[in-house]
Amino acid sequence: MKSFLDHQILYPKRFGFMPYFWTLALLIFAIQALLTTKHFDWISLILVIIFLKLYRDGYEIHPLLPFDILGQLVIAAYLSFTIGMGTLFIFTAWEIGSLHLTPKKFYQYTSIYLITSLSVIGTDMILNPHNYDTFGLIITFTFAIGSPFAARSLGNSYRRLASLNQNNKRLESIIRQNERSRIAKDLHDNLGQSFSLITLKTELADKLIDKNTVKAHSELKDIAQTSRNDLNLVRQIIDDLNKKTIAADMIEEEKNLQIVHITLNSNNESITEHWPKDIQNILASTIKEASTNIIRHSKASRAHFQFDEDDNFLYLKISDDGIGYTKVRDNAFGIAGMTQQIEKIKGDIKINSEKGTTISIKIPKE
Repeated sequence: MKSFLDHQILYPKRFGFMPYFWTLALLIFAIQALLTTKHFDWISLILVIIFLKLYRDGYEIHPLLPFDILGQLVIAAYLSFTIGMGTLFIFTAWEIGSLHLTPKKFYQYTSIYLITSLSVIGTDMILNPHNYDTFGLIITFTFAIGSPFAARSLGNSYRRLASLNQNNKRLESIIRQNERSRIAKDLHDNLGQSFSLITLKTELADKLIDKNTVKAHSELKDIAQTSRNDLNLVRQIIDDLNKKTIAADMIEEEKNLQIVHITLNSNNESITEHWPKDIQNILASTIKEASTNIIRHSKASRAHFQFDEDDNFLYLKISDDGIGYTKVRDNAFGIAGMTQQIEKIKGDIKINSEKGTTISIKIPKE
């Protein structure tokens, strides 16, 4: 049953809600047209149902697609003359524009559509000139000619957006893989060599323990010192891993804000790539805390992050269009924590809440 619905009734998921909206509109137009006839036209009703089936199948690129398109155009032409349903041409036009066709195929289908629809409209104008005025003619021809091109432009925009989202996911994966490779290289180059040295010195100390105890003790001391150095190196690697970059945190916070339908915008984010890692780590924590406050308290619809720098300072401004606040809550440890972190690196932080909330941070480059 599910397979039948997916392949025969429901539209492909990649088109989202749009085809169902058009189908609902088509049904409303059809019912209105059929009810205005003197006698209920069963032939027109059957043709509308066939049109709906051809329209649904036309959203899939398959060998019979030309017949789906031609069938729709023939039915639209017939119903245009019989019950005045010329609007059906617009549905076919948007379907042609929505499909991911090659330019050659798109122009072929569009040419057939334009020849058919404009011929029908022209004939109807000759037979029923009283149904058209100058403004109506302009609207009719504009929609008839422009619909497939407008739909193709919109479809290309959606596909570019989907491609961009997919590329962003790939880039995130590449970044994670590069970070794993860097860690593996650090471990191999530093700890690997050190562990090999410890192994050799242990074997040497074992051989010297009975023959030259002084030399053996010296080797054991070297082993202990090397082990301490390795422990410090591991701690440093772990500390580096725990540090977050601004770019990584912005990706995470954008996802969090999207969950509660808050749009995130940022300017000059790319300049933070060369900012010192320690400063990035602190600012990443600030961004996270500010985003948390926006989500919990602001009732905002937009959050804006502005990054700047000059010869002496690094700047970050975080603002939202929410309700702001009248005073800092007694338990607002997040704001106090942000202030302490910024002051640690001799920075300055100001919070303003006249229109929404704005956090302005200035950090000396030195």
